[in-house]
Amino acid sequence: MSERRHRLRKGILLVAVSAVGVALWMGSGSGFHPQPIDGAPFQKRAESSTDGNVTVSVVALTPEEAEAAVGFRTAGADIQPVWVKVTNGESIRYYIPPIIIDSGYYSPMEVAWKGHGWLSREKNTRIDAHLRDLRLPAYVEPGATASGFVFTSLDEGIKYVNVELIGAGTEQLRRFTFLARIPGIRTDYQQVDWNGLYKPGEITELNDDGLRTWLEKLPCCTKGGDKKTDGDPLNIVLVGSRAMVFPPLARRGWHVTETTTAASSWDTMVSSVFGTTYRYAPISPLYLFGRRQDIALQKPRADVNQRNHMRLWLAPVTAEGNPVWVGQISRDIGVRLTTKTITTHKVDPQIDETRWYLLQDMFFSQGMRRFGLVKGVGVSTPEAPRTNYTGDPYFTDGLRAVMWMSETPITYQRIETLRWESPQPK
Repeated sequence: MSERRHRLRKGILLVAVSAVGVALWMGSGSGFHPQPIDGAPFQKRAESSTDGNVTVSVVALTPEEAEAAVGFRTAGADIQPVWVKVTNGESIRYYIPPIIIDSGYYSPMEVAWKGHGWLSREKNTRIDAHLRDLRLPAYVEPGATASGFVFTSLDEGIKYVNVELIGAGTEQLRRFTFLARIPGIRTDYQQVDWNGLYKPGEITELNDDGLRTWLEKLPCCTKGGDKKTDGDPLNIVLVGSRAMVFPPLARRGWHVTETTTAASSWDTMVSSVFGTTYRYAPISPLYLFGRRQDIALQKPRADVNQRNHMRLWLAPVTAEGNPVWVGQISRDIGVRLTTKTITTHKVDPQIDETRWYLLQDMFFSQGMRRFGLVKGVGVSTPEAPRTNYTGDPYFTDGLRAVMWMSETPITYQRIETLRWESPQPK
C-alpha cells in the first residue's frame, strides 16, 4: 500500500491522533535499529549517469527502505531520503548543493527530531548521531567518492532528481538528471510494453514538412470509453525522447497517475468528498491508435476536483530521429453528473487556456527549444461548442501546440517559434 493511501485511511478512521499521542508518550520504549547503508538492498535499484569523468548514482527510497536506513518512519512526515553517490575521477573538487535536488530539503537534525521520543535521551542522542552520519557531504575531492542522503519531500511512483556539481574555483559544471522509479503504486506507463508498441518498419521518420502534414491529418479527437465516440480533442504534441520530455514536466510539478483500480477509485472519491489533494489520482482511459493512453500525468491543485491533466500516446512516427508524443490536455474545475459514467469531472470549456498553461510551463522549464501551432480539431465557439465523450462542451481555436524538447537547458529567450498555423504554401 502506498504511503499516501496508508495515511489517508488512517485519517478516515481517526487513528492518526491516537498514534501520534502514543508515539510521543511511549517513544522511550520503542527500539532504534537502523540497518547498515553499505550494501543495503536499495542500492541495487541505483540509476547512474556519467558526465566527463564524474559518475552520479541516485535512489529515491520507498517508505520501507527509508525506515530501514534511518531507523524510524519518515514518510508519515512527508520526508523521503534520496541516496546520492558521486565518484569524482577528475582533478578538481566538486561541490554538491542539495538545494538543487529539493529547494525545501530537510536538514539531518530536523529529520532526527521527528524520531525523538519523550524520556528517551540516550536513544535520541543515537538518532542525532546517526542522522548526521547519513548526510550527503558538501563536496567530493578529486579522485574520491562521496555518498549520503538528501532528505526531500515525499514522492511516489517517480521522483525527479536533478544533481548539479559545481567545480571549485572553476567554471566547470556537471549536470545529471534522473527520473528515479519508486516501487509502490501502479501507473499507466508501467503497464506499457514500450518495445512492443510498434513492429519493425511501422515507425516512419519525418522531416518538418512531413511532420506538419502528418499532424494535420490526425483525427480531431481521442475516442471515449466505447472506443467509438469522440472524446477530448488532441491539442498537444511533444517531440523528444523520454529523457527530453519528462524531466521538464517533472520540474514543473507534473506527476504520474495511478492506474484505475478499486482502491484508487475509492481514494479519488474520498479525496473529492473531503477536499484533499490526491497527487496521483487516476485518469480515466481515452483511446488513440487503438489503445488507451500510454502515460497519464497531472498537476494537482487544491483537491482532486481541480487539476490540470494530460494523456500522451507514443506515435508511429519520429522527427529528427526523436519520438513524437501526441496528446490531450484539459483542466478539471469540478464534478458533475453524467449518464455515461454516473459522475465525471467538469472540464474547463475554454480548452485552449490549458494548452497555453502547458506552453508556459515548458517556457520556464528550460527544456523546450522551439514550438509552433498546427491545424487540429478545427474552430468551435462558445455559441456553437463541441462536446467530449461525457457531454462536456468546449470551444477552441482548433490548433495543436507542437513542442520540441531538449536535454540541454535552454532559456525562454532562446526558444524558436514556427508559424505552422498559417496556411501551407501551394
